[in-house]
Amino acid sequence: MNNMRFTGGETIEGMRQPMSPPPHVLRGPGIKPRRSAARVRIFNVKYSPNLGDGLLSECLEQALIDGGADPDTWSVDLAGRTAYGPGSPGRSARMRLLGAVPDPLRRLAIRAPLAIAARRYWRPHYRRSLDGADCVVIGGGNLIADLDLNFPTKIALAVEEAARRGLPVFIYGCGVSGGWSARGRALLEGALRHKAIRRVFVRDERSRRIWNELAGTAAGLEATLVRDPGLMAAERYGLRPAARTGKPPVIGLNLTSHLALRYHSERPPSPAALDAWYLDLARSLIGQGHTVAVFANGSPEDRACAQRLRPAFEALGGAAIHFPEAHTPQELTHLIAGFTAIAAFRMHAIIAAYACAVPFLALAWDPKLEAFLQSVSREGWLCRPADTLATVAAGQLLEAMHGGIPDAERKLVVAQARRGVAMLQEEIARALAR
Repeated sequence: MNNMRFTGGETIEGMRQPMSPPPHVLRGPGIKPRRSAARVRIFNVKYSPNLGDGLLSECLEQALIDGGADPDTWSVDLAGRTAYGPGSPGRSARMRLLGAVPDPLRRLAIRAPLAIAARRYWRPHYRRSLDGADCVVIGGGNLIADLDLNFPTKIALAVEEAARRGLPVFIYGCGVSGGWSARGRALLEGALRHKAIRRVFVRDERSRRIWNELAGTAAGLEATLVRDPGLMAAERYGLRPAARTGKPPVIGLNLTSHLALRYHSERPPSPAALDAWYLDLARSLIGQGHTVAVFANGSPEDRACAQRLRPAFEALGGAAIHFPEAHTPQELTHLIAGFTAIAAFRMHAIIAAYACAVPFLALAWDPKLEAFLQSVSREGWLCRPADTLATVAAGQLLEAMHGGIPDAERKLVVAQARRGVAMLQEEIARALAR
C-alpha cells in the first residue's frame, strides 16, 4: 500500500533511482537556460471556476519566475476574469442550451455573441494586459480546441494583439483536440500568418499528432512534447510526503455533473445512471471500511451536482461521508494531497493526485484524460463508468491505492516538467536577444 501523504515542507529526500524515461518524454542533458528576465504574459483560463485551470496556471507562472523570468510575470484570463469565483449564474443554463443544439447550428448561433464579446471585452482586456510585457505564452490547458469557436476566437485575438506590439508568442503545455470547424481553422491560420508564434510545446503525444496535422507541419511549427505544468503542483504549494498515521484511509470522490460530461463527451452515461454509479461506488468503498470525501473541482454545475446528491450520500454512511470544499487551486491541491486515493473525471484532479503521490482511478470521458494516463504509464488506472459496475471500479481503485506511485518515478516526471519550462525559458531568451 502507498504509505505516503503530503504535508507542507521541503523537497523529498532519499528517493530511489528514477526509472528509464519512456520514449515520449523529454530527453538529453539538463537544460540551463539563460535568465531572460522577461516580463511574460501567460494567456490561459486561470480564473475559470474549474480550479484545475488555476492550478496549472499558478504552477506555470511560478516555474517561469523561478527559472529567470521577471517577477512581473502573470496570467491573463482569456475570458477577462481577474479573480477566482464560483462562475457566472447563467453558465449551467448556457451549457444545457448549447449541448442540446446540433454542432453546425450551435456554431452559427454563437458567432454574433463571440464577435460582440471580442470587441467590447476581450480585445481591450488583452491590450491592457500587454502593457509592459516582453513576450506572450499561451498555456496551459486544453486551449487548442474548437468548442463553439471559443478558444479559436480568443487565441486569434491574443496573437493579433501581441503581433501589433512585436512580441514573440509561444504555445506551451497545451492540449490539442480535433474536430475543428472551417471557421475555427481559418482563425488559427490567420493567427499563424502573423508569424508571431515562435515555438509550440504540447503536453502529450495525441496533442502533438493533432497539432502537426492541424497546422504545425504546414506552418513549420511542429510541436515539442513537454509535461503538463500541473505536475509541479506539490512543489508549487510546498507539499512533501510524510509517513501516514494509522488513521483509516480517506478516499476522495471528485464529482463531475452529467451536464459537463454531455457537453464534452461523445458517450456519457445518462443522468440517472451517473447518479446511481457515484452512489454505488461510495457504498462499495464504505462497505469495505473506507471513509469517502465527496468534493468538486469548483465548476458550478459540479458543485450543484454534489449538493443535489448530498442527502443520498449521507444516507449511506453518516460519519463515513465527508463533504470538503476548495475555493482556490492551493486549497484543492492540499485537499487532494490529504486523500489516500481518489476517483475523478476531471483531468487536473488526476494530475494533482499524481503530483502529490496519491493513487487514483481516472474516469474516462475525454481523450485528453487517456492521453495523460499514457504519458505517465498509468493506462491500467482508467475506468469507463458507462461500461463498468461501480463495485468493479471500487476494486480497481483499491488495487491502485495498494500499488501506489513510486517516489522515484514521480520525481522523474516532475523533473521533466521543470525541464520543459527551462526549454521555454531558453526560447524566450533567444527570441528577446534577436
